[in-house]
Amino acid sequence: MTEQSIGLSMAEPIDELAGAPRYFPQRIATMGKPILLEENEDGTIKILIRGEQRIELLSVEQNIPYLIYKVRMIPDRREKSALTFESPNIERLKTILGNWVEDTIDDSLERETFMQTLGSLQHIIDYLAMFMVGDRHIRQLLLENRSLHERIQMLSTLLRGEYPECEDSLVVDAIKDFEYGEQENYFVH
Repeated sequence: MTEQSIGLSMAEPIDELAGAPRYFPQRIATMGKPILLEENEDGTIKILIRGEQRIELLSVEQNIPYLIYKVRMIPDRREKSALTFESPNIERLKTILGNWVEDTIDDSLERETFMQTLGSLQHIIDYLAMFMVGDRHIRQLLLENRSLHERIQMLSTLLRGEYPECEDSLVVDAIKDFEYGEQENYFVH
């Protein structure tokens, strides 16, 4: 494990070259310290990071062996009112995340380590967006939203049902229609 921060961006397929898809990273990404790095049998790598900062990818500085970008930090907006862990919306969201952790992470030490990474309300909201939101476009919208209040409201509206089937597909469609209009391709580079 490294103490160096790394950036992660959702990759959008752009075309296929010689039968292999090519990907383009989203411009808004997350930077943080790796908590879990695990190589899968197919050669892909599962990475869980503790998000520290939202970043904007500006320009490529290195291509090989992996992409390195010049980035700009994007801070959250300052909120007019403070949020607490005790509000009903936040309690409900914390319960959903806790249930997901119990069901998904078999090893009790890994579970405990994960729960210790939840040092702030922002971490709870970010992990919910990452693990409980199935639609990648909505996950990207949550990442790009600079207001913690708005992310909490969006997740509270989106995760209406009971865990594990709590994502409301009608809300997903409504958010996409509102944000992008009725387009077939939501992300255009």
